[in-house]
Amino acid sequence: MIRLQDIADMAGVSRTTVSNVLHGKTKRVSQETIDKIKKILEENDYQPNIGSMMLTGKGSRIIGFVIGYDYTHGYPSTMDPFIGQLLASIQNQAEKIGYYVMIIGGSTEKHVLEIASRWNVDGLIFIGYSEGRYRELRRKLNKKAVLVDTYTLQKEYDYQNVGIDDYSGGYQVGEYLLEMGYPNALYVVEETKVLANEAVRRLRSDKPFAGLCNEKRWQGFKAAMEKNGNFCSIRRFIVVPREAQLRKLQYERMLPQFLEAGALGFGSDYNAIEMINFLHDHGIKVPDQLSVVGFDDCMYAEFIRPRLTTVRQDVLRKGITAVERLRRMIEGETLPEMYVSAPVELVVRDSVRRRDG
Repeated sequence: MIRLQDIADMAGVSRTTVSNVLHGKTKRVSQETIDKIKKILEENDYQPNIGSMMLTGKGSRIIGFVIGYDYTHGYPSTMDPFIGQLLASIQNQAEKIGYYVMIIGGSTEKHVLEIASRWNVDGLIFIGYSEGRYRELRRKLNKKAVLVDTYTLQKEYDYQNVGIDDYSGGYQVGEYLLEMGYPNALYVVEETKVLANEAVRRLRSDKPFAGLCNEKRWQGFKAAMEKNGNFCSIRRFIVVPREAQLRKLQYERMLPQFLEAGALGFGSDYNAIEMINFLHDHGIKVPDQLSVVGFDDCMYAEFIRPRLTTVRQDVLRKGITAVERLRRMIEGETLPEMYVSAPVELVVRDSVRRRDG
């Protein structure tokens, strides 16, 4: 196996210079030298000893991907199309810049602390964490971190967050369904761990949940539905259970209400596709009898029949952005923006039909 000193000898530089290039510390290294070293590294297929790097405390080249919930849609969270696509993007980008990704179950803060410290991760990317949970963890964990889709109740962010314009996404769904003749459309989201303790109180209150992506989408949906002076009641914000069988029971119970509304907007493509299959099993045609809109534009949106009308967010770009911002923080850069929000767009396909009259 080729050693670091061998690379240094070939390049005619010191071992320290080679090490600095490997670790991205190149401020005092010329571009010519950097290119020369990288070429030698590539030609000799040099692989750094990660164990040694961790033992020296000089960085592990490991990024922890923390998933804040164990299950989604009633299945392990890594089976979720959105999580899978985000993870693939993070892993691909991390490998391009010489990092490795470690998946960390984040259902308990104690577990995150233990794994992040034991493996000396250079930084963390969080998904499925509320602001409160992260603030509690941050008091105990001295690691660079970027959060994905975490919203603050404060006036300004004091942590790095990469998200999308959820309000606009919800607004586009509401506006489109209103224009298609569905002024009484419903908005359906799946209960998450964050929502679980609030679900009953929400159904009894006119106060919406602040700080959640689904809440922002609902606010946009509601605003669009009310733009012509109509009123959109909180009762049109439907929270369904996480467990698949319980969701099916609620769908069966609410089916007359769904048909009366004529159209459903969903907080995820998964739930929208699940509903299309449920309706098919009950002999109800989409969109002839009930129109359906999703959110995310996952790879399955075009596979389902009818093809799903949905809100497209660039999940791959979201993962790349999270990795790049974390890399810059690890390298000591102070980022002026604390919150990066990407635009979204409605993709019209076949799952909505214009209502006559």
